[in-house]
Amino acid sequence: MKKVIVSAFCAFFSVGMFAQVNTNNLPSTAQDFINKHFSSVSVVDVDENSNWQIWEDEKYEVKLSNGIELDFDENGNIIEIDSKNNEAIPVATLPSKISSYLQANYANAQVIGWEKQDNEQEVELADGIELEFDAEGNFRKLD
Repeated sequence: MKKVIVSAFCAFFSVGMFAQVNTNNLPSTAQDFINKHFSSVSVVDVDENSNWQIWEDEKYEVKLSNGIELDFDENGNIIEIDSKNNEAIPVATLPSKISSYLQANYANAQVIGWEKQDNEQEVELADGIELEFDAEGNFRKLD
């Protein structure tokens, strides 16, 4: 009897761990981005930052089963992609100018982070190199 209860308990929580988290509270722009670039990865958590956290740029934080975290603004525009366990971020998720620059200059590099701020964008590579771009995606410097 003890084995049956333990087995049922484990089965119940296993189903919960692998269930897809509901993304309906995300703006359609964010949902489309996830479906386009991460359709084969499960969403494990969606957090909506409360309105009183005015210092936060990101409105929605989405965690994927592969360790990648996505931050979206209030309109569902992607503003940050971060790999918590050095999972490669698809280059296609980045703005086209940045993607082209990386393919031309760092073709074999693995991207593990991207962030968009007001006047700049940053890309972090797995080997520790950080690249800075302006708001339009033009390369500025190595960091």
